[in-house]
Amino acid sequence: MNDEVLRAGLGGAFSFFELGRPMRQESLLDGSHLPSWEKLASYIFFTATGQEFDPVETKRETGFVGRTESHDVFLIYEPDVEQLKSLALSLPVARTLPAGSRRKLVFAPTKYLDREFLHQYRIDFQQLPFQIYEAIERLEI
Repeated sequence: MNDEVLRAGLGGAFSFFELGRPMRQESLLDGSHLPSWEKLASYIFFTATGQEFDPVETKRETGFVGRTESHDVFLIYEPDVEQLKSLALSLPVARTLPAGSRRKLVFAPTKYLDREFLHQYRIDFQQLPFQIYEAIERLEI
């Protein structure tokens, strides 16, 4: 092979990631090492969508994490056990999410909306922390 062939590559893609501290189920359960909002946002965005996370797009004040072709992704979370106990996808929170034709994928500790309201507000709900635990357990197998 000559240098030109090597420079051209194989036509694939390459991503480089810096890894931080692992998220462990025990740490999440006892609240001793809760991940920051940004770290959890990047984790849920990648695991839920398979797409690369872009921290520039996030809007923490609204919970906006990122956008896919079909969904806007939101995270209702604070890295504090006491605050987590009071956070939920409620009707007032649902009403603050942007309106439009796009569906919203919302990760939160719990929800106070039934299926009818979720459908009306075009929300797909994923509960924290259980999805985190399931994903971590799959990675550790």
